[in-house]
Amino acid sequence: MLRDKKKDEEITINAFLGNKTNFTGTLVFDGIVRIDGFFKGNIVSSDTLVIAKGANVEAEVETSVVKISGNFKGTIKAKSLVELIKPAVVEGTIFTPALKVEEGVIVNGSISMSNNDGKGVEQ
Repeated sequence: MLRDKKKDEEITINAFLGNKTNFTGTLVFDGIVRIDGFFKGNIVSSDTLVIAKGANVEAEVETSVVKISGNFKGTIKAKSLVELIKPAVVEGTIFTPALKVEEGVIVNGSISMSNNDGKGVEQ
């Protein structure tokens, strides 16, 4: 279980790759997956991917929601939201209708937003 401090609710994580985990390949999942270790490959889901502080992910990602506070390199195609949380470092391309970025996050690459339905960019 993980607690969302902003909403004061528990979040159930369906799978977890710990900080000493090194995984290369394709990850397909439903529910919420949190990565604390190293991942290289492809990630596909209709739900939420959490890349935790200290994690290193090099991937092509297609999910609904991506929350990053670790290191990411690659391409993200998010159907709903990308949230970048300090101390995230992101290199690559992000496609999303909604983007939240905390002060102190580093982004090197491009961001494409379409079909945003008025959600826009929140900082």
